[in-house]
Amino acid sequence: MSQEAEKRSAESRGSTVSTVIVMICTAASRLFGYVRQALFNYYFGASGAADALNAVFNIPNNLRKLFAEGAFSAAFIPVLSSTLAEDPTRQRSQALVQTLIALELCVLLPLVALSLAFPRALVTMLFAFQDPGKVAVAATLMRWTFNYVLFVSLGALVMAVLNTHGRFTIPALSPLLFTLPTVLSLIFFHGRLGILAMGVGVLVGGILQLAFQIPAFRGQGYRFKVSFHFANSDFVRTARLWIPYLAAASIVTINQFVAQFFATGLDDGSVSALTNAVMFLQIPIGIFTTSVATVTFPTMSRQVASGETEALRGTVAYGINFLLVLLVPSSILLCVLGREIIAATLQRGHFTSTNTLMAARTLTGYAIGLVSMGIYTFLQKLFNSYKTFVVPLASAALIAVIDIILSLILKETPLRVSGLAYANSIAFTVGMLFLAYLARRRLGGIGIRSIILTLGKSMLGSLPMAVLLVAFLSWKPDLWLHGGSLRATALVAAVVLASVGLTIGMYLLLRVPFLADLISRRRKK
Repeated sequence: MSQEAEKRSAESRGSTVSTVIVMICTAASRLFGYVRQALFNYYFGASGAADALNAVFNIPNNLRKLFAEGAFSAAFIPVLSSTLAEDPTRQRSQALVQTLIALELCVLLPLVALSLAFPRALVTMLFAFQDPGKVAVAATLMRWTFNYVLFVSLGALVMAVLNTHGRFTIPALSPLLFTLPTVLSLIFFHGRLGILAMGVGVLVGGILQLAFQIPAFRGQGYRFKVSFHFANSDFVRTARLWIPYLAAASIVTINQFVAQFFATGLDDGSVSALTNAVMFLQIPIGIFTTSVATVTFPTMSRQVASGETEALRGTVAYGINFLLVLLVPSSILLCVLGREIIAATLQRGHFTSTNTLMAARTLTGYAIGLVSMGIYTFLQKLFNSYKTFVVPLASAALIAVIDIILSLILKETPLRVSGLAYANSIAFTVGMLFLAYLARRRLGGIGIRSIILTLGKSMLGSLPMAVLLVAFLSWKPDLWLHGGSLRATALVAAVVLASVGLTIGMYLLLRVPFLADLISRRRKK
């Protein structure tokens, strides 16, 4: 093996291990997130206080998308990668980071001060609560939860810096430092503080999430200082990218709102079916797609900055192959067993078998496009690496137009609300093919042969799982009617675990790349 091939093999193994670490940490964070939601529903249900909290927390949660992950990271990481490639002394990168810290403080501190000084005025301005009790609770919660946006935004900046330097474990663990305090605060203080226990947990969690990453941040040579030199050329480049990337993200958000709007005009339960289907779809997207993108995006940005086109082609092929290996079996599992999974987790109390069936059909519509959604998201990161906004913006607009047109047609067919999901899957598939075509032209190839081979292995490796699921449903066709009973839930969990085990076993037999990377790394140790 040549020295160059040896280097690429080592990079592949390192990327695989980093991605698996991020996936494990993300899965753990999401698990605790579900525990937090379950506890919150158990203690407070759908009371007026719960309404107040959900409304208030949505404000910093939406602001987080502006000043934390998403569009911010997409604009910042490629510019930071360029500064590191062009200036190994890191003086430019340190100056850029300090200017961005100053920007976030300049924008967010006044908002936090307003939430502390005039919480009731903000509540009455932003919400239409008629109950004075809700207004009072929301005003109290505003003082605690709004501060979260400051700490989570600064934490996202630190996370982006660490990821750019190839440090993934600490940033991946940091969301747990947010989720755990909210869970513990609910458990230990719900009786004494009531709904405010959640507000305290959110604030403490935001502070810990930032503080946990600071030592690693300092270890890379950065200091938590501010610079008001907004004429900094690197800062200007970041700002110029940030605005159009934000526009692209806004198109996606508006598209989601339109789908919800269409659902409100359909049968009773359609909005809930759409919301619940998206919740289950977000599990593989959040754990797998986000993890692969988190690890590969800084690498692609660095390779673009250094002009390493051949290495970039390898990273793109690696990312697509990895997503195929993860998302093909996930798509099959959700399509075939979605009804049973929804019933086992949600079907109790006022959530009936009719609700399960509607949500399951909608989930199937989304799940058939899961692979396309994942690869589309990854390819968007590729074009973000080039510090261009035209392609991401155009692709988002293309998807929105196709989605809305098809939704208008399919929602009037017998598919009803599930037609909205099918429209979304078709739109993302077109968007994915559009980006793949442009990526192939720009790079001179993206490893189509290896992608086709991996797709074949993924489908073949998922075949025993599919057979197991069909056999299980033939044996227990009415299991989902029993909802969340202990026996039904245990059976569904056992089948899911068996499916995962079967697929991993088949992947080992077929020598699927990412498992081979993990095994070879273990042997070298």
